[in-house]
Amino acid sequence: MGLFSKKEMDTAAAKAFWAWFAEQEEWITATLGTPNGSDVVWAIDARIKPVFPYFKKELEFQLGFNEGKGEFFFFHFGNKHLMRDGQSLAEMMPEGLRGRWTVILEK
Repeated sequence: MGLFSKKEMDTAAAKAFWAWFAEQEEWITATLGTPNGSDVVWAIDARIKPVFPYFKKELEFQLGFNEGKGEFFFFHFGNKHLMRDGQSLAEMMPEGLRGRWTVILEK
């Protein structure tokens, strides 16, 4: 990073996040509703953080998977950079996941 840390997402990290998510989707959906559900949250957290290098606080998100449909809630706290980049992340979701997952941006 240069002298001025830009408030923008790391596109390579975003691509890597979705590649990992697609690869692990079966594990994610199988584990979500179980007592080990927090494992999914920690795993996602570790991979989603690098996407938003400028955001130093905790990122917040929630996942739900019900009857073959997944929802990925991403909280932007009214932060315009997180809002914009959360939208970009959602748009980068691979085609193969789109039929099953929806990204929902929340304040």
